[in-house]
Amino acid sequence: MTGQTGPVHATWTLLVDGEPTDKAAAAGDFTLRAGLPDGSEVRAKLFQILLGPTEVAIVHGDTEVARCSGFVA
Repeated sequence: MTGQTGPVHATWTLLVDGEPTDKAAAAGDFTLRAGLPDGSEVRAKLFQILLGPTEVAIVHGDTEVARCSGFVA
């Protein structure tokens, strides 16, 4: 998962094995999705507001496997 600042919204890219799989330039609540080599799905659920920290939850299947928050630099 990478984030890059932009003039209005950050651009988020979900990577699988270093390759981009889904991308969005958005604010609010949104989800990026990707298929994994084993056929399962991973989702990055983002909670992005214009001012303040961003929260990202990584979900594999039905299990949240990571959560972090911070600012895009």
